[in-house]
Amino acid sequence: MSKVLDTPAAALTGTDVGGFINSMLSRVAKLPCAFRVHTQSGVTTVGDGEPEFDLYIRNDRGMSALKSLEELTIAEAYVRGDLDIEGDVVKAMWLRTFIDDKNLWLKIWRRLQPMLLGREKLNPAWIAKHYDSKNIQLFCTDNDYHAYTPGIYENDEETLEVSTHRKYQFAWDQLRLKEGQELLEIGCGWGGMTRFTSTRGARVTAITLSHDQMAYTRELIDRDSLNASVSYQDFFTFQPGRRFDAISCMGVIEDLSDYPRVMQRFSELLKPGARAYLDFAAGKVPFGTSSFITKYVWPGTFRMVYMPQLMEAVDQSRMQLAGVYNDRRNYYLWARNGHQRWVENKDAIIAQSSLETYRLFRLLFMGTAGVMSNPAQDVSAYRMVLELAP
Repeated sequence: MSKVLDTPAAALTGTDVGGFINSMLSRVAKLPCAFRVHTQSGVTTVGDGEPEFDLYIRNDRGMSALKSLEELTIAEAYVRGDLDIEGDVVKAMWLRTFIDDKNLWLKIWRRLQPMLLGREKLNPAWIAKHYDSKNIQLFCTDNDYHAYTPGIYENDEETLEVSTHRKYQFAWDQLRLKEGQELLEIGCGWGGMTRFTSTRGARVTAITLSHDQMAYTRELIDRDSLNASVSYQDFFTFQPGRRFDAISCMGVIEDLSDYPRVMQRFSELLKPGARAYLDFAAGKVPFGTSSFITKYVWPGTFRMVYMPQLMEAVDQSRMQLAGVYNDRRNYYLWARNGHQRWVENKDAIIAQSSLETYRLFRLLFMGTAGVMSNPAQDVSAYRMVLELAP
């Protein structure tokens, strides 16, 4: 992908815009909302009612991308700066329902790689692709714990800070942790649950495949004298030589995807009667993800959880379902609020990284909020509590 260019917009014609609009309208009886399309030659309103967002076509590459009606092509055009969106950007993401996501070989290759080369060999590079980004994600998170997973909201106006604290308290309660017990945190992020747990008297053993997150969490542990440790470890090969009183796995199982193996590892690492807490995004098709996500955000075997396969793995293991909770609204609010915070920190983000990085992550947050709020999108999210049979 090339860098963002400050080139003048091409003199796009009404015929170009009309072709894009007609192609989109041919796929749907009614658009979810009206919007305006801006080119150098004028403004066109699409749909009925008051426009809810504005789409700016900056040059002929942007127009060409739109006319393709192909998700990855349009996403790359936005990240380059060939397209811009203003207004209700989350509602704009609802139009994703009406564009294609082809790229068959990209999808096949992400399935073949772990079979040919081995998941353990590939996992470090896959995780580093997103999480070893100089901790740039901290600009979108809450200021207390830096959680990179959804909190629990009681209303739409609550902050990232309030919802994150409530989620951690919920996890603590569901795991039935007590002072003096030990939590294994799989994929510790930036140490939020590690700090929450250890300040309540429990010990935390945290593992991660991100060097940046490990360094950040280790500094946090040292600074606050936490009863915790963090190490660079793959969950599937981790051999601690003991069992734990609880496991926390927040926003991680999407990267694991081998559900029977995950359940086997849980049963090996937990004490009898102990619990595991998970939260995750879920889809209604196996191996559900987008080409944009695979190519630029989470490569490899990342996919939204397919609940029938996960529940089959639970049923065939020693793990028992202790609770499951719909998290879709929470996921939307977290992504929406994270996007707002990302935009507020635009100048600092660009100074630390680049305009292209800012736009790439912004598209991720906009898109996540969009799919989690769109009634037509077959995407959801859950919190799940599992218990190892005595």
